[in-house]
Amino acid sequence: MQKIIALILLVATVTSCSFIRKMDIEQGNILNQDMVSKIHPGMSPGEVEDIMGSPVLMNTFSDDRVDYVYTFKPGQGETQEKYVTLIFKNGRLQTISGNMYSAFIKG
Repeated sequence: MQKIIALILLVATVTSCSFIRKMDIEQGNILNQDMVSKIHPGMSPGEVEDIMGSPVLMNTFSDDRVDYVYTFKPGQGETQEKYVTLIFKNGRLQTISGNMYSAFIKG
């Protein structure tokens, strides 16, 4: 009888491992196409921040570059990364790049 109970507990323990739900992990700035579509060259850093929020990553080597990065790692599946890089010159937005901006231009 004890062997049967031990076997049932062993089977229950081993099979329960496959049912563990891993958490989704989100990091960085939430980015969406609506936000990216509102930014354009000539904007001030303050105007961009009103739309995009404060950037999580700050470039310590250049005050003229701002990176907005968002990563999403689902419990099951591939990590997704979205990013927009903004370059300012003389206090105005000069260049916009990144996979969120490229998708906006193509779409």
